[in-house]
Amino acid sequence: MKNFSKLTSGLIAVAFFSIASLSASAQQFASRVSRASTLPPASTISTLYSNDPIAHTLCFTDGREGGVFQDGQARNRCSHIDFDTYKASNLSVGIEGGELGAIIDLGNAQDLQANQYQAFSGIRFVDGKILLIKDPKKDERQELPRAAQVFAAGNDMSSAEAKPGHIYLARITDRHNKDFQILVKLLVLSVRPGELVTFRWELL
Repeated sequence: MKNFSKLTSGLIAVAFFSIASLSASAQQFASRVSRASTLPPASTISTLYSNDPIAHTLCFTDGREGGVFQDGQARNRCSHIDFDTYKASNLSVGIEGGELGAIIDLGNAQDLQANQYQAFSGIRFVDGKILLIKDPKKDERQELPRAAQVFAAGNDMSSAEAKPGHIYLARITDRHNKDFQILVKLLVLSVRPGELVTFRWELL
């Protein structure tokens, strides 16, 4: 009876481990295919460092640096956006194998004719369009025609100069997976060419 009990416990443990592993794999797959992120829908501030071997890129899936040290080498882990590597003082997307990218500079709050502190937060993706919600209470909204460019066919790599106070839209797709898409807005807070860029970003 004791041996049978131990055997039963062992089988249950193995079954639980297998189910947990499958569940984790399924969650990773689902997150990449659907929203491409396990992060909550809230904005995050990140800094990319030009001279850091793993932190010159960022992964939008988990909000962490895109590289990793492995076996004494700096290797790519999950890189969706880069600063300064491909083009000086530029943010670049579509840099990972198989991915296509587009990044659009929408200008600053004045260019968008919006309040400085509402321009970034007011940008929304609604019914397939990028809108600027100027006054949520009055439902005052403005379509951003230039933003539509982000939905054009992506390139192997797309870059835009990082400028303080400017707002950007970036879209990343995968030529091997038609269901994969990352749509993100960014607000550049500060730039030191050749050193770093700090920006606030939020998935749309």
